[in-house]
Amino acid sequence: MVGLIPVNLILFLAKDEKKKTICSNELLCEMASKENMEFRNAKELVDLKSEIRELRPEILLIDEEVFLENIDNTDTRYFSNSCRPFVLVLASSGHTKEDTFRFLRNGADDVIGRDVSEEEFVLKAASILRRKSILEMDNLSNLPAKNKTYSILEHCRNNLNDWAVIHIDILNFQSYGVMYGVSQSDKAISRTAKFLQKVLNGMDLNEYFLGHLGRDNFVVVADTNSFEKIIFEVKRNFKTILENLYKKVDFDNGYIISSAPNKVRRKEGLLDMNIGYCSSIDRNFLSGTDIVEQCVRNKMNAELKNKRVLILEDDEDFAYLLEETLVREGNDAKLASGLDNLISEVEEFQPRSLILEASKLGPQNFQPLCSKLQRFKDEFGLKILIATNVPGHQNFLAHGADVYLPKPYDLETLLKEVRRLRHTHA
Repeated sequence: MVGLIPVNLILFLAKDEKKKTICSNELLCEMASKENMEFRNAKELVDLKSEIRELRPEILLIDEEVFLENIDNTDTRYFSNSCRPFVLVLASSGHTKEDTFRFLRNGADDVIGRDVSEEEFVLKAASILRRKSILEMDNLSNLPAKNKTYSILEHCRNNLNDWAVIHIDILNFQSYGVMYGVSQSDKAISRTAKFLQKVLNGMDLNEYFLGHLGRDNFVVVADTNSFEKIIFEVKRNFKTILENLYKKVDFDNGYIISSAPNKVRRKEGLLDMNIGYCSSIDRNFLSGTDIVEQCVRNKMNAELKNKRVLILEDDEDFAYLLEETLVREGNDAKLASGLDNLISEVEEFQPRSLILEASKLGPQNFQPLCSKLQRFKDEFGLKILIATNVPGHQNFLAHGADVYLPKPYDLETLLKEVRRLRHTHA
């Protein structure tokens, strides 16, 4: 049965049929199997590079005669890192130090003599695989990095019938980095990697793979029966690592305040998990990249589903202009009839964003209004953009606004904030 973590393939290229029998050596194959390795003879030399791309062997074992006679065809140095195998030359029993230097100068990574025992052969291969594994790890997260992760996805696509891929990135990571700096951002990534490992290790999973694509992008691969449970546990437990990543005041508030051009102030939520997924039952995928991109598209589709914008603006001409502009941008925009009916209109229309002109409200009257609107934030992720000439962004943001936009402002600034809110999670 083919597992989620593929067997480490050692592809052997030789011209002499007698030499090819190494791949049928029972003792060697048995010992290799215990180390999750498999020996297989390569096809013709002319097919070698396409075979490497298809099978993605970890080690390419080449007989010295073939290697020296066909250096151009056996040179793998120009393969992409994601599929380049370790080149091990199988040399004659009497090979000299000069022979070894010649092999290495011409593209070999290491040399092994034909006279070694089966045990030494397997131990040598296992040592190579350990070194490769270390090189394939991300230094920050200590997880398999991009190349290894895409190799696993290719294995799933080509060899497995039942798999699911979960793509995870960290919500509000960019604003966190701006506020707390690069060093603290790296700490957040490292803590997230450890958190994901802990969650997955604590679950009763048959098999899984956890990889790191770079920065705040992680990938989990499991079977289709497990992925929903994984998503639930990750979302449920992520908040447990947040307290040590924030200043106490920010953690207690549940948000940070960031600055934008034109004196705009934004309330940014704490870090959270942003999750998208796809599986083998969705469609036939063209590549590992295609799989990851589908996960990301699925996240974006969920984010963009609600394009409704409700506008409460006293200036009638500007309100119509704003409504028309938002509609042209693909939003479902609507003007509110007035403050008295606002709660019922929000409940009925269920907008993603509420543009609230609050010059007449002031912070004191805005607080009770936001208290009534709070349940809509919980129910369907309502975001409130407050446009006002009343100073004091801290009060408005503390009482429920997500964006403070001081008047006067230009239309493009407001549109930019509406676009951003559409992609912002509750």
